[in-house]
Amino acid sequence: MKKLLFFSLILMAILLVVGCSSQDNSGDNASESSGKKDTLIFAPNTDAVILDPQHMNDNTSEQVIRMIYNGLLRFNEDSEIVGDLAEDYQVSDDGLEWTFNLKEGVKFHDGSDFNAEVVKKSFDRVINKENGLNRYQLYEMIKEVEVVDEFTVKFINFEPFGAFPAIMAHTSGGILSPKAIDEYGKNLGELAESTVGTGPYKIVEWKKDQEIVLERFDDYFGEKGVTKTIIYRPIPEDASRVMALETGEVDVIQQIPANELKRLEDVDGIEIIKKSSNGQRQFRFDLTTEPYDDPLVRQAVSYAIDRQAILDHVVPGLGELSTSALAKVTWGYTDLGVIPYDPEKSKELLKQAGYPDGFKTMITTTDRYIQGVQLAEVIAEQLKEVGIEAEIIVKEWSTIVQEWGGLTADEFEQGIFIMGAGPSTLDADWGLRPIYYTAETNEQNYGFYSNKEFDSLIEQAMKETDLDKRKELYKRAQEIVYLEDPVAFWLYDQYSIIAQRDKVKGVNVSPLSLITFEKAFVEE
Repeated sequence: MKKLLFFSLILMAILLVVGCSSQDNSGDNASESSGKKDTLIFAPNTDAVILDPQHMNDNTSEQVIRMIYNGLLRFNEDSEIVGDLAEDYQVSDDGLEWTFNLKEGVKFHDGSDFNAEVVKKSFDRVINKENGLNRYQLYEMIKEVEVVDEFTVKFINFEPFGAFPAIMAHTSGGILSPKAIDEYGKNLGELAESTVGTGPYKIVEWKKDQEIVLERFDDYFGEKGVTKTIIYRPIPEDASRVMALETGEVDVIQQIPANELKRLEDVDGIEIIKKSSNGQRQFRFDLTTEPYDDPLVRQAVSYAIDRQAILDHVVPGLGELSTSALAKVTWGYTDLGVIPYDPEKSKELLKQAGYPDGFKTMITTTDRYIQGVQLAEVIAEQLKEVGIEAEIIVKEWSTIVQEWGGLTADEFEQGIFIMGAGPSTLDADWGLRPIYYTAETNEQNYGFYSNKEFDSLIEQAMKETDLDKRKELYKRAQEIVYLEDPVAFWLYDQYSIIAQRDKVKGVNVSPLSLITFEKAFVEE
């Protein structure tokens, strides 16, 4: 009898251990008990600028925001638009009204309840032009937001807008805490305490230019985060960032220098992950001054660029040659082919434009972008072959971003200037409209491009809800800005690339060029 009791106690103990080990991993000690570390450290090349979804305009900020906030819709890992804070939605027959049925029981990190009134309050903030938020233009088609009942909200637009689901899945559609809106107003997202969402992680500390600390939000309505703490530790200097990965100081890095990429692929304990993304590297034209007001000159410059040589020798392994004004992963993309390297055609076009001996210009660049200075140097050498002498101007990121917003045509002067492009809605509308549609100041149309046919096509496509018709309109728009009246010369479609320790699992490398860690962990 004693033996039976003894073995019964042993069996109970085993079952208890097994039961404990199979518990939900949302508890404080889950990572440790499951063979996973409780902290993951990620090193981007810059710190976030602002953690306000409606005002952010940089990649690093957006990556952090994606961890903290939810929108009504989101992109899943296959780039499909699915529900997030909304269970589903319906659109009216006239395309003007979009009704969203909301999830119930969702909490913000500060304990506030999520409901239709909160959605209205959040969007009323961004669609109020007087607030001066960077993402106003993304949502300016919204006329008003109406609360139908506690968990139903209706968006009423001025006109039909075919890309509405895509903009609702955009990071800027993150729903803000009503308490944070009331307390911080336009200063929301400038500090850790003013950054409050419903997401799988909450921010607990932000030491500017040092680190951002996120902790798992255990009351999250969806699948809980795996790792307890995610730390963003910016390391601006490329070599230092790579060394921190190799020594194990950090677990994941972004913005890998081209000259280090191949070497890291052969380093034991390091894994490289590459995925096609929405991002493109381009050099845009300043259309405020001669000679770039002439499309023949812009075509001539484009034919003078040997893109394959640049991809092979300056940025090897970082992407594939561009074939349009949109990357291949973007909805509405049309394959228009690689612009060929043809210096003789370039010279002929310059002659037709009245510049048989070429001209002098400048190339503005920044080392914020991978190989930004080296790209400018190679381009200058290639332009020299057709008689164009280019002076290279290297500017600090803090300086150049000030010139990429709010200036008039008389105030802007950058010649040919480096630029990254890629719609964070994965839709042609946002990939073309804000950055090339005619504007009086250069909030996003930095080089003051203006083409009447292009503008008309964009306006038609905005109102069109038939997908095939939208694609045809965007095809013609791409032909204009890429071939006929080029706003820029495109070099390559970028891969979204990270390097990580081989014990890191589950990092999400999305086509949006965003790195997030909802399911990520580091094995012990």
